[in-house]
Amino acid sequence: MPWTKKSILQQLRRLHKAGTQLSYNLMAARYQALVSAAAYHMGSYRRAVELAGIPYADVTRRPRWTRARIITLIKAARRRGEDLHWAAVSSRRDELGRAAFAALQPRLFGRWDRALTAGGLDADEISRYRRWDRDTIAFELRSRARDSQALNSGALQAKDPGLHAAAVRHFGSFDAALRAAKLQPERIRRRRKWTKADVLSAIRATARGGQSLSDSHIRRTSPALYGAAVRLFGAFTTARRKAGAAFRRGGKRNSRNSNDE
Repeated sequence: MPWTKKSILQQLRRLHKAGTQLSYNLMAARYQALVSAAAYHMGSYRRAVELAGIPYADVTRRPRWTRARIITLIKAARRRGEDLHWAAVSSRRDELGRAAFAALQPRLFGRWDRALTAGGLDADEISRYRRWDRDTIAFELRSRARDSQALNSGALQAKDPGLHAAAVRHFGSFDAALRAAKLQPERIRRRRKWTKADVLSAIRATARGGQSLSDSHIRRTSPALYGAAVRLFGAFTTARRKAGAAFRRGGKRNSRNSNDE
């Protein structure tokens, strides 16, 4: 919706009355559009809070979190069999939900997946089976960009195939997902010198992420990988076969890797 000064103040008051923590970091993670609108219309988020009649000292007052306390909560939740991917914990309004947002602070973990790793969990495994939506994908991409992590398509496919597959599924292409996250694909895209091993590894990672391995799909969503496969193996289908990743047609695994155009 188009934000106005009046609607911004009303929303801040409504959230405050509902007991929502209004600290900048938490609000930026949960209500990025509201925070951005507040800064645009009022000059700063703090100014908007004060104009809403909310003491900013109350907003910044929050419990003292430690790495040990967050890890303890993660382990307890894991023993109870609770979902620990970001979409699940960020929607909670309990101690674990507050711990998840506290974990984003640079002095603690900086990222939720790092907190999971510190708790002895496989963050990639948890992330692979999470339910992604457009907002959580954009948030995750922006977080990785802030941490100066490699965000070119090939690097993300190798590190987090689940996130890459979700980005392509929800936005149509990886570049479109980057733009939705307010990132410039041209700056992020890195020219790399592919090797045959790199190509095979990227194809296997794509398969693990559940993304289609059809010739046309990879050509559209991962042009760098597709071009390297053609250059080094003569055809993408040849590289796919050597990677041992069979093409799925109509949801069934083919025993033969034929051209799928």
